[in-house]
Formats: sequence, structure tokens, C-alpha cells
Amino acid sequence: MSEPLDYCRVKKIDEKGFGFLKSLYYHGDIFFHFSQITKQEFLDKLNALKRGDFFLYFTSFQRKDGKRKVDNLWYSLADVPPEFLPAFANRIVLEFNGGITNLFDLLSAFRELRNLGAISAEQMTTILSSKKILSLPPTILPFLSPDEISEFKTILHFDELSGKEKKPFWYDDFLKN
Repeated sequence: MSEPLDYCRVKKIDEKGFGFLKSLYYHGDIFFHFSQITKQEFLDKLNALKRGDFFLYFTSFQRKDGKRKVDNLWYSLADVPPEFLPAFANRIVLEFNGGITNLFDLLSAFRELRNLGAISAEQMTTILSSKKILSLPPTILPFLSPDEISEFKTILHFDELSGKEKKPFWYDDFLKN
């Protein structure tokens, strides 16, 4: 296993069926062809929207011309060989703390990793303390257990915030969850 597991929301598929994905690891687009997508549900979404409606998990390789092409493609982390998951989880944790991936895209991968039991307690604490989550704390609440919400409140110093006259803009949204 030389290439890392990658993922992104489908970025673009042109009228000839050529698609381009962003990478967590490589600069530039990673090429794939519509014919590589075999699951009917995803083909229907692509035909209707052409982009942005779902994520693909993939590995890629560098062609002789220097461009990257999708090698293996999966629609869900549950389909990915388990040996890819630890390194992928580590990469997602790094992305929460300063990567370029959109917070909501990260939460989608986080949810799948959680469902597979591929996030450790240490990784969870790192994610809860990350820049992206601390900038918008309510976004992760739907994914947390009551114990994790208690831990998160400690990280946020929530008891101190509740006593302040001026609260963060997200405070009321946090209380609703």
C-alpha cells in the first residue's frame, strides 16, 4: 500500500465524462472517468447534478506525464480496505487543525470514521480542540455522545462563558443542541 487513501466531494465532471477530484496530499486535480463509477445511485446523482452531491474515497497514481489518476475508488469508508483507515484518520485529524478541507466535508469523513470505530479517544480530544471546531463549536455537536459533549464543554470553558455578559456568537446555537 504505497498511495494514501484520499477523499473529496466530487468537484467537476465534464460533458465527456472526465472528472476531477481534489486531494488531501497532492497539488492539482486528480483525474478519473465517469465510467469508473459503477454504483447506480452515484451515476444518477452525477447525471442530475454533475458535482458536489457526494464524496468519493480513492487512491491515485502518478502517470508518466506527471498528472495523477484515480486508481481505486470507493463510495463509503465501510468499503475501503481496513488497512487504509488508521493513516486516513490521522490525516483527517490534521485537516481539522489547519488543513484546507472545508469543515463540513471533514465532518462527513469524521462521521464515517466514527461509525467504523476508527477514531481514538486521543484523536477525538485533538479534533474537539482543533482550530476549525473551536471556530464554530456547534457544528460537531450532532456527532457527539453526551460524555463527549461534557468533555467538549470543558475544552470550551463553557461554565466560564455562561457567566459572561458578552458570549461568543455561537453560544446560543450550542445551547440548542
